[in-house]
Amino acid sequence: MTEETANTPVQGAESEQQNVASNGQSSNTEQKPKTLGDILPGEGTNLVYVSGMLQGQQVNCEGPIEYTRKLTHPQWPFIPALPQYDPSNCKTPKFDWGKGEWKDESEEAKEKQLNDLTEKVASITSDVGKIQETQEAAAQEKVVNDKKDDQVLKLVTAMNVQLGALSAQVKQALKPATNTSVASTDTKPAESSTNEGGIQ
Repeated sequence: MTEETANTPVQGAESEQQNVASNGQSSNTEQKPKTLGDILPGEGTNLVYVSGMLQGQQVNCEGPIEYTRKLTHPQWPFIPALPQYDPSNCKTPKFDWGKGEWKDESEEAKEKQLNDLTEKVASITSDVGKIQETQEAAAQEKVVNDKKDDQVLKLVTAMNVQLGALSAQVKQALKPATNTSVASTDTKPAESSTNEGGIQ
């Protein structure tokens, strides 16, 4: 008898297990399974990219990977999978932690960067050439102006010398006239002094 009770299932138990199984399956297909992001509190996303040195290996862009907390901005080595941190524009993305953005490490991107730098160098070289030409023209103009200024200074100096000579001549010419007028005024009082004693 003990063998019969041990091997025979309880009546109704099998049907109950089938009901639980079928109810569990029907409820799983009706409900979407929860993710870690659904139960984590806060803003941001828990889907992240990984970029950085991890356990001695360089990881440039792995992900998105589900993380245990939500992020709104990069926190080394995790970059949240948000639109402003989207690496899809890069063929070979690597996160630039200094600038806070993805940069493309592909050969095409490096070639484009080199071409852009070459164009900038050519533009700067052209600008430097124009500046040097302008400086040379200004230097030549300054030399011409300095020569003109020297000529004007010589002219003014010569005019000052001539004015000084003319002034000296005018003074010389006016000196004898002043002496004669002084002498004539001196003689008149002498005559009047003799007249004072005489009849008027």
